[in-house]
Amino acid sequence: MPQENVIQAGRGPRPTEVPAPARCTHLRRDPRGYPIIAAIPQEPSKEDYGALSEQRKLVVATFDLCAICTMPFRDELRWQVTFDDQLQHMGETPTFNEAPVHEVCALYAAQVCPFVSSPHARLGDAFRKGQRRPETLVLTGFDRTAAVFGRDSELQVGKAILMFEMAGLHRTYHLTGAGDARDAYEAALRDETRIELDDSERRIVDILCAPTPEGEDSGAVMAGAALFIGAAFCPQIRRVQAMKKFTQARDDFYFQLAANFLFQPDMMAKFEDGEDPSTAAATSWFRTRESLPVVLQQWRTDGARRVRDVTGRRPRLPGTTPAAPRDEAAIRRRKEAEAALRKARRKKR
Repeated sequence: MPQENVIQAGRGPRPTEVPAPARCTHLRRDPRGYPIIAAIPQEPSKEDYGALSEQRKLVVATFDLCAICTMPFRDELRWQVTFDDQLQHMGETPTFNEAPVHEVCALYAAQVCPFVSSPHARLGDAFRKGQRRPETLVLTGFDRTAAVFGRDSELQVGKAILMFEMAGLHRTYHLTGAGDARDAYEAALRDETRIELDDSERRIVDILCAPTPEGEDSGAVMAGAALFIGAAFCPQIRRVQAMKKFTQARDDFYFQLAANFLFQPDMMAKFEDGEDPSTAAATSWFRTRESLPVVLQQWRTDGARRVRDVTGRRPRLPGTTPAAPRDEAAIRRRKEAEAALRKARRKKR
């Protein structure tokens, strides 16, 4: 049975007054002291806490990283944020537009994030700007990320975004603010497990947590490398507008190279010492994994079903887990629940 914690909380302290988890200490901070988390757009001096970077979402999904600290999940729960009773209307396979995070990172954000920590916060994206956040914040821990795919956004008409389907609901926290959440956060800090990174993981984290030497958002560059190693086969990735510079590249370059890697994975070796740091880090990471994250395995397995060589042969992927069959009945129930939730929201307006 899922465990549930109900925490009454008020306004939180300043971000610099909250001790960061060990796994967040490498994050840069903006001039106000807020940590610059993994999933937000972050061109130098233009970090946007009220938005999400679809390219960075693709990267954390590919490498199975926390959307706050950029560190791997390993065997920890994956946490998502909802409000009030929203989770109850999401069906058996809840789907989120945000990438999951570690528990301690979620509780940290519940105190310091300007768009999460207080019920008095105003939502910051262009489509909800000025709207007040609901009173109750619900943090929900899941056993795994079941799937990642592109889908039309409910907020941005005509725009597709990446969605994260979660499975295995395990535990929830209900927060009405940030102040009194300190006890829960301090407990999570005491229980925090140190995450040891190998050399390939460290290279990826270091790249993602700093701008490129040219002053670009490194997540936008790493997204191209993620496509090479299998993210090109993410369902409906071509519909996601933020990916069009990759998916509409000349000669379908990123998809074709990803397909070639399916047939000849040893080809990656020549990219490990390439000039582009992101591609070198991604291919080195791929070649040194004993097993790939489940979502990346699913994408590559799907890709192997879609591509052929000149003789009509499909690639073989030894050591990967086949994509789990989709439960069409569960998907239908989820869509019905989402439609009912949208209808209820329209009535409240």
